[in-house]
Amino acid sequence: MRWTWACMALVWGCRGETSGGDVPALDEGIAADMAADMAADAGPDAGLPAREPLAGAECAPGALRLGDGEAQGDCVQSARIDQDGLRYQKGMVRADCTDPAIQGLLEKRHMVLVPAQVTQDALWVHFGGSGGQPSNSENIGRAAVAAGYRYVSLAYPNEPSVSERCTCDGLGPRDPTCEGWVRHEVLYGDDVTPWFDMTPAEAIQPRLVALLRYLDTQQPDGGWATYLDGDAPAWTRIAVSGFSQGGGMAGLVARDHAVVRALYLSKGAGATAAALLDGAAVQACDSDGACAPGVPCCPLSDPECAAPGPDAYCLAQVPVPWAMAGRDVDGDGAGDGDVSTRATPPERQFAVIHRDEGAWAYSPEVFAAWGLGPREGIVDADALAPPFGDAQVFSTGLTPRNSCSTHQSMGADACQALGADGRPAMWPVWTHAMTAPVGP
Repeated sequence: MRWTWACMALVWGCRGETSGGDVPALDEGIAADMAADMAADAGPDAGLPAREPLAGAECAPGALRLGDGEAQGDCVQSARIDQDGLRYQKGMVRADCTDPAIQGLLEKRHMVLVPAQVTQDALWVHFGGSGGQPSNSENIGRAAVAAGYRYVSLAYPNEPSVSERCTCDGLGPRDPTCEGWVRHEVLYGDDVTPWFDMTPAEAIQPRLVALLRYLDTQQPDGGWATYLDGDAPAWTRIAVSGFSQGGGMAGLVARDHAVVRALYLSKGAGATAAALLDGAAVQACDSDGACAPGVPCCPLSDPECAAPGPDAYCLAQVPVPWAMAGRDVDGDGAGDGDVSTRATPPERQFAVIHRDEGAWAYSPEVFAAWGLGPREGIVDADALAPPFGDAQVFSTGLTPRNSCSTHQSMGADACQALGADGRPAMWPVWTHAMTAPVGP
């Protein structure tokens, strides 16, 4: 099956979000080693000069997609839920009511769930996938409620995908450093890249701060101020999860901040073509059979090609460079050092991947680099019942619902396979990630 760079969007789903790389040249050596390992058959012949990596495309900067919807209705739409043994308050909050400077994607409301009895000190914050609504991530929120957490599914600039932001139409992916800089700007609002423009108030961190302040004014006794540290979230009192594009955002937060826990659905970082990082991985081809198994033969300008055509290369996918960088100490968006300096300890991080989605090719390598264990140690969630002991990375091969892709089934409520009890089949894995002992 040909690996694709983007999953097809459904009304509840996500557009896929892999792309051409992420951060600075200083960390590209690590990614280049991985690229060379994955494309060993494409190495240069002995005695020939080393080849240069393929060049990324150049085009005008992308801009924040404001969306076609308008903010409508009351600032908060709330309901008390008593269902399947769970009791909680559900609030859908207009983002522009928390800060009038927020004008993008106003049709998407933050979703806030508060259990009848809060037993966890931490706040659980979730980032959905590309194009998805926060309300599409209520299932994992219900699991968080059952574990005693307050839960926020944040409305953030998740349109278009990171891949689209880092691609020049008809030309192919930008320079491999694009994705890391774009993610940083979407997370923090800092103007660190010429490839993407957005208003700082639209970024994830300012939006979360504005929501927490708004909730604190609406519910002074709700404890929301606990999760603020001046003009920033108190990340050390927050747990994060994310799906697809949102998984990469959770991965970036966990790189820079010591969060309580992190759970990655499908991925914690994206992928890039190895040939964009390392000349040793550049291999021209005229058919998929000329490449390693599972590696497509396509032009960079058309990575989902039906047939190779001219200027085709073996486009083996490897983790983006920022995934191999450590905590961003100086705040320039690049990340500093190597993965050993990531702020969140490995034992606080968890992941689940579908074995038939594109991320299966590279996400296990990302998680192994982050200290979550090797690919061969991944636990088959379909074959093992809880308790899961000290397991951190899980896989599934279950069939999605509603004709969804395997990738979408990792995040969107309507796509998730169900267990015998009617709950999402991955509920026990989510609960393990939310409650398993992780040390001090």
